[in-house]
Amino acid sequence: MAAEKKLLEEQLENLRRKLTDAGVKVLSGNWGGKGGIARYKGQWFVVMDRHLPPNLKLRLLQRMCQYLTIDEEQNSETRGDRNGGAPTGNPD
Repeated sequence: MAAEKKLLEEQLENLRRKLTDAGVKVLSGNWGGKGGIARYKGQWFVVMDRHLPPNLKLRLLQRMCQYLTIDEEQNSETRGDRNGGAPTGNPD
């Protein structure tokens, strides 16, 4: 079980580094047990409460990586702007 936890922490750190290198701000702190993805003034943010379970943190970071991959494939900076700048799971 300790090996699984270490692997999960390594995955989290690798995804954080990948997103940071891509220009995404990854914020963690005391956010009332919540987390999410946002875009503000053209900048992507991933916000995670530091007390979220590691599996939820991993899902948030993985989802943001998926959005970035989709954006790169479509080569569009305005994707999702009809929805207030939030990315969507199903591109039109």
